[in-house]
Amino acid sequence: MVSAAAARVMSLAQDQDVASALTLAHATLRDAATAPPRDLAALWYAVAVAHHVEADLDALAVAADRCLDLARQADDEGWASNALSMRGMAHLRSDRIEAALLDLARAEVALAACDDEALACWAHTGLGYAYLELRLYELARPHFEAACAIDASPIPLDEATAIDLLNLAELHQRWADELERAEPHERAGDEADAMRELAHEHAARGVAEAARVGATGLAEACRAIELVCRPRGSAAASLDELRAAYDSSHHNERQGGRAVVGSALARALWRVDRRDEALAVAREAAAESAAATDWHVGASVQWLLVEMEYQAGLPGAASGHDYARLLSRVLWQQRLSTLQGAQAALDVERLRRDTARAERQALEDPLTGVGNRRALDAALAAGRLDDEPCSLLVVDLDAFKGVNDQHGHAVGDEVLRGVADALRSVARADDLVVRLGGDEFVVLARATDVAGAAHLAARLRDAIAGIAVDVPDGLVSLTASVGVSTTGATTGVRELLESADLDMYRGKRGRSGR
Repeated sequence: MVSAAAARVMSLAQDQDVASALTLAHATLRDAATAPPRDLAALWYAVAVAHHVEADLDALAVAADRCLDLARQADDEGWASNALSMRGMAHLRSDRIEAALLDLARAEVALAACDDEALACWAHTGLGYAYLELRLYELARPHFEAACAIDASPIPLDEATAIDLLNLAELHQRWADELERAEPHERAGDEADAMRELAHEHAARGVAEAARVGATGLAEACRAIELVCRPRGSAAASLDELRAAYDSSHHNERQGGRAVVGSALARALWRVDRRDEALAVAREAAAESAAATDWHVGASVQWLLVEMEYQAGLPGAASGHDYARLLSRVLWQQRLSTLQGAQAALDVERLRRDTARAERQALEDPLTGVGNRRALDAALAAGRLDDEPCSLLVVDLDAFKGVNDQHGHAVGDEVLRGVADALRSVARADDLVVRLGGDEFVVLARATDVAGAAHLAARLRDAIAGIAVDVPDGLVSLTASVGVSTTGATTGVRELLESADLDMYRGKRGRSGR
């Protein structure tokens, strides 16, 4: 139920029906409070997308935080990456660039640890969106391309491929616009044209894909980019379509609305040497761009007008042209500084994650994933166990050597992993489970007195007795001896292990003597 609702919320948000999306989401949340954290993370992510569409940045940040909390509860790196990139988007749209770069770096690291292809697809898309918002085209493109190459989605969306193609089209269109404004070298025009050709290619594919799945809004958005990014050679052939689109009362505001169509029409008119008409349309488009919510639209349209007036030799145009060039280059340098900041944040976050992983591995038994002797020594030496009763239980498997001798070490290793899982299933979150070596384990139970330790020992024995490993000639099962020691007047923390070990051997000898 929750997954289906999340899918519907996403579709409604993508179609700009935010009110219906949020109504459905909150109704589902009221009825599904006990759903698994992973499912709820998906729904909260869809809520964040809806708030992103309506530009409610505070609500977006709250929803992203909720998604992140649930992802961490589920130990799900995929949803964590998606939540972090969405929260990063809220930060950057609130001009908190440093916080945004940190969240995006963390999202990158979480994505690298994600083994769910579908969630990785969305995480790539989220990072691509955020980097595009920051004008970090070099970082956005590989994420959008990766998302487009993955045929999977955590929530079924018929329009997923069309969305990916629209993202790639918009990326290359914006990249072309900024290259054209800012790059001083002679190849800038060629590079901008190459980017526009890629934008046109992706948009044309997006039109066909959106039409195939009946996504009308996406088809219109792709069509808007396809129209304004057509190659130079198609200027004459595209004039009628551009004029009709410009004169239409319906415009896709996400792609810049009438101002962007007007600038494309002005370009086409200029290329067929109808310069007076081109200037007139460019002036109208510049006036239209004043109402655009996206500053990139105003910058591109205004720049085109200044460039045309300069090339037409109009009085005073040269000084305006020089100032526009200077401003564009300053913005380009600011973009490059942000790019360096993003890369530095990612380097730091990767180092932090690598350090944490190394520290964890140093305290972890590689076969079973529980703690090792170093982890136990660190816990016993920490000095935080003397304030209240603390118990240590030594678990030694009975006749484990026979398992290895009869079935081989691969089966023995599987049994040891099963024992570790059984001990963790019984231990509390604050307890430490350790494999000392061989077939000997330890459970360090904080705030546990003698009676509590005896009860825990019985549960540990029962959990191990319930293990059954399939082998060709049947099932392997086993029992365990458990020794217990609890801090008290004569037993301190440092004596716990020796005392529990002796208790375990006394119990083992007692059973063997019967």
